[in-house]
This record gives sequence, structure tokens and C-alpha cells, in this order.
Amino acid sequence: MGSNEVSSILITGANAGIGRELARQLGSRAEISRVYLGCRDRQRGLAAIDGLKTETGRDVFGLVMIDVADLGSVRSAVAALPEPVDAVVMNAGGSGGKDPAARTGDGVTRIFAVNVLGHAALLDGLIEQGKLANVAVLAGSEAARGVPKLRIPRPAFASSSADEFASVIDGSYYDGRRFSGSAAYAQVKYIGALWMGSMARLHPELRFVTMSPGGTRGTGTASEMNPVMRFVYDRIMMGAIAKKITHTVDAGAARLAGAVEEPAYGRGTFYGSAQDTLTGPAVDQSTIFPDLANEKFQDNASAAIHRFLPVRPLYPAG
Repeated sequence: MGSNEVSSILITGANAGIGRELARQLGSRAEISRVYLGCRDRQRGLAAIDGLKTETGRDVFGLVMIDVADLGSVRSAVAALPEPVDAVVMNAGGSGGKDPAARTGDGVTRIFAVNVLGHAALLDGLIEQGKLANVAVLAGSEAARGVPKLRIPRPAFASSSADEFASVIDGSYYDGRRFSGSAAYAQVKYIGALWMGSMARLHPELRFVTMSPGGTRGTGTASEMNPVMRFVYDRIMMGAIAKKITHTVDAGAARLAGAVEEPAYGRGTFYGSAQDTLTGPAVDQSTIFPDLANEKFQDNASAAIHRFLPVRPLYPAG
């Protein structure tokens, strides 16, 4: 499997930030014939496409309407995709907006919906409809193994069972606990990375990669947060310390592009920065946090996710 086998890509969250820059980088390559921008807002999506055409000098960009926080929208997007794609980059995500712990109509927290559940539905749909030919990339985060410098704790669970993961997904885990946006984000990204490991074993005909873009400035992540979380993000997570261990949007997007193009990345592995940094070469995160490679935990995470989706996994989980 080589990079020349990828000529068409679908990118979620692609009208701004890392997603738009990834579309620009990939769309600039001569071997790429189609880049679909998955967007919630039609006008912003069309504006992004116009800008990308001008910047790259290439007319290879198309629009797919999708809101990953709404499973109905995800199903419609899969149906509307006019052709199979070689790669999907599940880039949309973030803090979950002004009330990340609020439940969506699908019964999950908003922070989980936008980062993982919608992408799980998208990936299942693409595979079921024969619309994914080669590689699936999930945008991960070093938060999944903890970032002490940014006061993000490593996720810690009592049993790592499907039931426990499901309680994070539907928000019941936080009953009687103080909700922390950064800790919840770490849990969500952790469960997402585990799920991708399980999918890699379930579908060996495809290549699955979780790749963190690293600590990336200029993504607009804080724009949808409530005032308190925005203050914490701006002053602590992106404050003076963070600026020393973060990089720019083009560097973050380049990591995701590498995950798409380089066959060395695969087998469901989660790649991100080395310990104590958020930039530099990407390394296997299970060398930092071994739980990420635990196949039982991976299958439990996938089983928990699929409790909230119409398609069940093909294996039992405890």
C-alpha cells in the first residue's frame, strides 16, 4: 500500500482551521483528484472551496454537508457522497461548545458526539456502503495519555469495561462528580483512539490510524466555548507554557496528511508527540500509555460506542 493509492479524500470539519489547511495541502498535490470538504454550514463550506481553488489553482474540491453531532446528518452525508473515496479524515471535534456535558438527541454528551460518535457512524456507513477504499484517519490528541504541563490528567478508569465507557459517552459517569472540560476531552479522545484500534482488527482490509495534529495554535477551538472554559483555554492551555510546546496549523495539518499518505502509519495505532511535548516527530502513544494498546479495552470502547449506533459490533465485550 503506497501513497499513490490515495487520490480522493473526505475531510470532516474542513471549512476552517486544521481541516481547511489539510484540504489545501492535499488538494495541492498532483496525485489528488478530489477533496470533499465535510461542513455543517453550506455558505462557509462554499467560501472555503472558493478560497482553496484560488490558493491551489486546482478545481478538485467538493462539498458534503455533515454535522457529526447529528446521526441523521451523518447518514444523509454517507448517502449523498457521490462516489467512494480512498481516504476519510475524521477531523471535526473540539470542546463540545458552550455546554459540552449536555446530551444530544442521540443520548450522548455533546463533547462525545462531535469528537467520536458521529465519526463512528460515518465510518460504519462508509464501510457498509462500500464507499471507503483505503484508509481512515481519526484526529487524536495527546490529552488521551495526559498532558501534565497543561493540567490535563491521564484518563483513569476502574474497570475499562464497556459499561464504564458507555457511562462516559452518555454523561452518567459525571453524576456526583465535578465535570471538567479538559478531563472529559481526554476521556473522549482516549475512547476514540481505543475504538480505532478495535476497528483495525475488525476490518484488516483497511488501514486505520489515529494521529494527533499535536498542540496547534490558531485553530479557533475556543470560539464555541462558554466564557469560563474559554478563559481557561486561553490563559492556561494556550498560555505562555503552551506556546513553547505548540506549533502552527500547517504543521498540525501536515501530521494528518502524513497519516493519509504514509503506509507505515497503520494497524490501528495512535500516534502523537513524544512525552513532555506536543510537537516534533509522531510516536506510538502506547509506549507512553500502554492501555492504548490493550485489545480488550479497545473492544470494550467499540462495543460501548455501538450501543448508541444502529450497527452492533461483531464481537462480545465485558
